[in-house]
Amino acid sequence: MSTTVDNSAEGGMLTIDQAAAYLSIPKATLYTWRTRRAGFGPRAVKLGGCLRYRRADLDAWVADHLESFDDTAAIPEQRAGDGVSLSRASRPR
Repeated sequence: MSTTVDNSAEGGMLTIDQAAAYLSIPKATLYTWRTRRAGFGPRAVKLGGCLRYRRADLDAWVADHLESFDDTAAIPEQRAGDGVSLSRASRPR
């Protein structure tokens, strides 16, 4: 059992493995957000060719992506008697 403490996480700078664990997502998701969805994921810092994430940036990104349940327009109104189903269309049998 190791008794060493990882000081990089305490200082707020996380490796990609630590950032993925902090967000509870796969490491590949962070790479995908960075390469295929540029600008979507949390901001990263490149130090010596290695990606690092500041804990504050991860927290800010999470705060920016909180769901809002105030938006009532997202819930369609069902009108009685129009005969249209709001569920997904089924395929012919």
